[in-house]
Amino acid sequence: MSDTNVTGCPDGGAPHAVTSEVVFRYLFVAFIVLPVLEIFLITRVAGGIGWLPTIVLVISISLAGAFLVRREGLGVIERVRSSLRSVRLPTNDLADGAMIFFASALMLTPGFLTDAIGLALLIPPIRAVLRPPVIAFFQKRLEVRASGFGQQGFGPAGFGGAAGTRFGAHDVTGRPAPADADVEDITPEPPELS
Repeated sequence: MSDTNVTGCPDGGAPHAVTSEVVFRYLFVAFIVLPVLEIFLITRVAGGIGWLPTIVLVISISLAGAFLVRREGLGVIERVRSSLRSVRLPTNDLADGAMIFFASALMLTPGFLTDAIGLALLIPPIRAVLRPPVIAFFQKRLEVRASGFGQQGFGPAGFGGAAGTRFGAHDVTGRPAPADADVEDITPEPPELS
């Protein structure tokens, strides 16, 4: 039985096409392994300090995490806006935003393991260490293309952009992206002379 990749391309699609086996592995870990580990940890902690303190501890950690997610998330949003105003690609800030988003999802899941990972992702020095692999992960899977906006793409000067902008027909590393256009000759025929 062959798997169809997400792109649906007959030639195999993207170099890192997602197959059903890969999705199944992630879902198995997310919905079977992780909850079993969380239940084990919660029962061990509850056996040591009691159920009521354990529940209070889980809720307290989640509330602290929500506060940190909000604070770090607002900081990232402001840095992205600042980068865009100064016509720079906010690659590092977007990677931080992805990690903060993932941390918020982990913080919503009750348990000590997910909260510990989520809280770790909210610490800026830890994000700085994880940033290069996160950027590499997205660079392998994303390609930015401009289509129909002229040589420079869409920039602060409108369609066509300003000279020297990094927006437009560039990939995420800043290199020029391949052109993706259909060309049709629309030159009118010369009139016949009689």
